[in-house]
Amino acid sequence: MPNGYLGKILWVNLSAETFKEEELTEEIYRQYIGGLGLAAKLIYENLLPKTDALSAESIFGFFPGLLTGTVSPLTGRFMVAGKSPLTQTWGDANCGGYFGPEIKKCGYDAILIKGMAESPKYITILGDDKQILDASHLWGLDVVQTEDKLKEKHGSVQIASIGQAGENLSLISGIVNDKARIAARSGFGAVMGSKKLKAIVLKGEKKIEVSDKDALIHHTKDYNERINNTTATGIIGYKTFGTTMGNEILFKVGDTPCKNWGGTKEDFPDDRLTKISDHEIDKYKEKSYGCFSCSVRCGAIMKVPEVELEETHRPEYETCASFGHLLLNDDLLTLFKANDICNRAGIDTISAGTTIAFAMECYENNLISKEDTDGLELTWGNSEAIIALLNKIINREGIGD
Repeated sequence: MPNGYLGKILWVNLSAETFKEEELTEEIYRQYIGGLGLAAKLIYENLLPKTDALSAESIFGFFPGLLTGTVSPLTGRFMVAGKSPLTQTWGDANCGGYFGPEIKKCGYDAILIKGMAESPKYITILGDDKQILDASHLWGLDVVQTEDKLKEKHGSVQIASIGQAGENLSLISGIVNDKARIAARSGFGAVMGSKKLKAIVLKGEKKIEVSDKDALIHHTKDYNERINNTTATGIIGYKTFGTTMGNEILFKVGDTPCKNWGGTKEDFPDDRLTKISDHEIDKYKEKSYGCFSCSVRCGAIMKVPEVELEETHRPEYETCASFGHLLLNDDLLTLFKANDICNRAGIDTISAGTTIAFAMECYENNLISKEDTDGLELTWGNSEAIIALLNKIINREGIGD
């Protein structure tokens, strides 16, 4: 179909260990397009009312956009959607990287999962070959370890997996691809964990046809040239520093919260703010990288020998805000460490940081004590306590549960 879509979706039943293709009409695509729109229709029509999000009857899926997988700029993203275990109502999460386009290359406009495996499994869709395989040897590994092992076995593939947070059914866990791109919101890591689904491995060769390929290529080249040759300060900053370009300016204009939303600029003055600035973070950058079909390339690989991180990803602005300003923490090394821990365990940095901020405010106001915190001194900016509590949240230990 020369319209950006493939015309069919894939259902995977983990209980029955079966795959089923379903063709969709052009009218559905015209009404719902793809991505979140298609997700809303399919989940709403197939999920029974009052279904528990962590039950075998629960349904969730991966939904690339209409232009995902084409050369069109900024189209490497996809949605994960279903019922959120955190809210027990609608949930969705957006993610970049290279996994979304691979769904389309496998021939599908969506992959939906239902049922529940009896033991850890992972799904492979390698060309036309589809299998549900044993994942016992992967259970307990972080997402980086998981990706490495699966690529050792299956070669050049795209992988979405869960870490220990998802396995432990943390309601703020996400699904990770490209080792650090995370569909983090709504708790879908826990949904995968409840279904004992460790990972999905994709390798496709289908081409996404469009109605006017020459026009699309023409406009794409024009856009990319404009981005590459721009003199706009904002775009140059984004290409250089990624979202961390907002670490200072967004706080100064009042957009970034601090002290669990209860503080002001006096609580986090400039001499502390500059310690976690984009320029300080950039000192550790090894190289830049980008998601599929993106000329901005706002990602970066970092090396932070002070905390024994030989290769880690640059934290996003939201991560810096959650583990920095919000906790009155100006220790840059803690931001790198917390970000790496969250990425590997597959947990939402925003939810994790804000949860710690709430606990710190409770501690500072004597609503909880060291007896409640397993001995942690949850004072504002206590970097050691921040990392310790984060690990407890991931492992659901003590106060972390």
